Amino acid sequence: MRLWNQMQSWMRAMMGRTRMESEMDQELRFHMQAYAEDLQRQGVPHDEAMRCAHIEFGGVERAKEECREARGVSFAETLLRYGARALRKSPGFTAIAVLTLALAIGANTAIFSVVNAILLHPLAYKHAERLVTILNYPSAPVSAANYVDWREQSCSFEGMGAAEFWSPNLTGVDQPENIRGLKITYDLFPLLGAQPLLGRLFTEQDDRAGSEHEVILSYRLWQRRFSEDRRVIGKVIRLNGDAYAVVGVMPRDFQFAPFWATHAELWVPIAFGDRVHHRDGNSLRVFSRLKPGTTLAQARAEIATITARLETQYPGTNQNVVVTPLKEQVVGKVEAPLLVLLGAVGFVLLMACANVAHMLLARAASRHKEIAVRTALGAGRTRVVRQLLTENLLLAGMGGALGLLLAFWGTRALVALSPESIPRVETVTLDGSVVLFLFAITLLTSIGFGLAPALQASAVNLSDTLKETGRGSSDGKQRSRLRSFLVASEFALALVLLIGAGLMVRSFFALQSVDPGFNPHNVLSIIVSVAGSNEAATGNREVFYRQLLERARALPGVESAAGINHLPLAGDLWGWPFVIEGRPKPRPGDSPNGVYRIATPRYFATMGIPLLRGREFTEADTKTSLGVAVINEKAARSYWPGEDPIGKRVSFDADTSDTPTWLTIVGIVKDAKQGDWAAAPDEEVYLAAFQSKQFLGAPESHSSYITLVVRTTGDPAALTQALKDTVWSFDRNLPISQVVTLDAVVAEANAQPRFEMLLLGIFAAVALLLAAVGIYGVMSCAVSRRTHEIGIRVSLGANPADIVTLVVRQGMVLALIGSLAGTVGALGLSRLMKSLLYGVKPIDPLIFGGVTILLLAVAMAASYLPARRAMRVDPMIALRYE
Repeated sequence: MRLWNQMQSWMRAMMGRTRMESEMDQELRFHMQAYAEDLQRQGVPHDEAMRCAHIEFGGVERAKEECREARGVSFAETLLRYGARALRKSPGFTAIAVLTLALAIGANTAIFSVVNAILLHPLAYKHAERLVTILNYPSAPVSAANYVDWREQSCSFEGMGAAEFWSPNLTGVDQPENIRGLKITYDLFPLLGAQPLLGRLFTEQDDRAGSEHEVILSYRLWQRRFSEDRRVIGKVIRLNGDAYAVVGVMPRDFQFAPFWATHAELWVPIAFGDRVHHRDGNSLRVFSRLKPGTTLAQARAEIATITARLETQYPGTNQNVVVTPLKEQVVGKVEAPLLVLLGAVGFVLLMACANVAHMLLARAASRHKEIAVRTALGAGRTRVVRQLLTENLLLAGMGGALGLLLAFWGTRALVALSPESIPRVETVTLDGSVVLFLFAITLLTSIGFGLAPALQASAVNLSDTLKETGRGSSDGKQRSRLRSFLVASEFALALVLLIGAGLMVRSFFALQSVDPGFNPHNVLSIIVSVAGSNEAATGNREVFYRQLLERARALPGVESAAGINHLPLAGDLWGWPFVIEGRPKPRPGDSPNGVYRIATPRYFATMGIPLLRGREFTEADTKTSLGVAVINEKAARSYWPGEDPIGKRVSFDADTSDTPTWLTIVGIVKDAKQGDWAAAPDEEVYLAAFQSKQFLGAPESHSSYITLVVRTTGDPAALTQALKDTVWSFDRNLPISQVVTLDAVVAEANAQPRFEMLLLGIFAAVALLLAAVGIYGVMSCAVSRRTHEIGIRVSLGANPADIVTLVVRQGMVLALIGSLAGTVGALGLSRLMKSLLYGVKPIDPLIFGGVTILLLAVAMAASYLPARRAMRVDPMIALRYE
């Protein structure tokens, strides 16, 4: 209540300032007049009585000042009047300080807005902190049978739901489109606490076979394809040629899944059917909610017990099952990079504070006489410190206001430049918590750069200062030590940032030099989906694929064309166990496993994947010919060490079929990158497309598309429309999606490390500039302060080289001290960055040594400029200095 009463008093005083001044004047004069009249009644003459009254009350203005301070008006006046006036007197200093602070505050706010949205904000689901995923390590899908058993046997969860990826064709509309979607269990959305904007959610009845032809639309899809028509509920749309009734539309801000299938725009029920009895064909992601009071450790222990029991019953089906918080699953891969960037930009803020503190110390030296006069006239040290701090607060406030504008632009730039692999980036905004963060760092910054200079400036020696003989006073030495400490600190921080940036740059170039195993230049790819079309029929699909490839190869500018089920780096990864003929049957779960792709003839030539031995697929590899396969060199080393795999046979259905299909290995190709640019390729098996029942549309097929890859003689993007027209020459209703050059695919695979390197490099460059400016400013002040000393040295015979050595040595000592301290900090940072690096050791002698030499060279250059000025000092002028 006391604080509230003080605030009310201050507000009344500020709002009625003129009236308050008049009342104070009248009241003080009344009391002084009354006191004088009492003295006159005792026989004291009028003039003497008035003099005694002035002495008793200490002067009208001083009494008014005490009254203003009691009401808080004096502080506001100092802030708004004296502080602003002092800053207006030095426009150059004010502009540079405000700009320096604005850049640092704006950069910190922009990075914090990203960290806040991605790492700190909870996921947009009900009680998101209790949501977990249950997957094969680290985030691989599971089987329907395992999901059903986990759901029925566990007690730690309120509910459990599952989803699998589905990408149907929306047909029967003006422009057919391939839509990314999910098949989900009916209880998944209630588990998330999601409610539809229109219509309803799925019911238990919808999960049964024959009743699953209902669909829920995302807000984006409803807006884009149905013009936000609220009458869409009950409307029948065609997905893959089948009729689905629209039963709901989700709200604008709803997104599911938050990882893996982040672009899903529709959801349909999932009917497992006989899949509940099969533990192969892993395709489900399982989501659960912990019961209130149940810890993550308890849930993990229970799932470990259940999976151990199931592993005993069904060997090889429940290994490496992990329970992971959903938020960790979403942001786990970007948490470390974002925290490193936040720390880096925090270093930039500290360096900006140090630079502004340098400027304030230099400015305080020129204001010593002013401060001494204020002190001599009665201003206490507290009053002087408060005066200087309010000026600093004004500086920080202006820097914060400009920083908010820069943060707005910076945030938009970060969102625009961020790669797709960064989750939740679309939620980044300058919300209330970000603005509060800006105000907090603005306040802390004003104290951080202003307190020490204010305390130093207020500690004046009145006698020496007013006589202008304070050149060698102890307070000057203290200011010199403070400046030196700030410069050494700046160099330490700059070294840490530059080493971090150097490691990221070298890591990025190591990634750039990675051999992808194929030639990405001049290659265009598109995905053509035949689901729901006449071309999807088993008898028609092979004819369509062959004719499509022939027409694509006939286009002007096309060197070669081929097809694949999934493009490396950009497509899905299918893994499947297989059996090697003539070897003992392995234990369940220990069978050879490999990524498998289905490729047409000329695929390896079109992609530029070198054939190491044997042959690739040809037009003669058909359904009636001997089944063949091509493997990569990793599979050859892993499964046939010291042997020749050519001629060996493998089967993907030997464990499940009485008449297995055996494939003869006819070729070995170079390893090619698969899903992760930085990861070593896994074992890989290529199947001949025109021998594959799945590729050609067998009833059990889950593949109804072809990724067409075309190598061109010129710019592949220029062939985009011609390739689309070629597809549509068969059927205008065939959806085309993911039209992209292979160069763009490779660039996207490196987008996140490039983004991290770019930001860290910018922060490091700013840090280097601030460090150089800092040491230049300190050495300039030192030269100015030692002009008299330098004049004496020159008059006694010192040559210019001696003067340069004297000044440069002082700067280099500070740089060396800062570099030693920074090396210690960089050792700690490099260990934290270990997970972000590729092909570079955290303690890289080349980076550590090179950055240190660079900083010392910058320090020498920054020290040499003031040294040149000192070298030209005229002894006669210097001896008369001050």
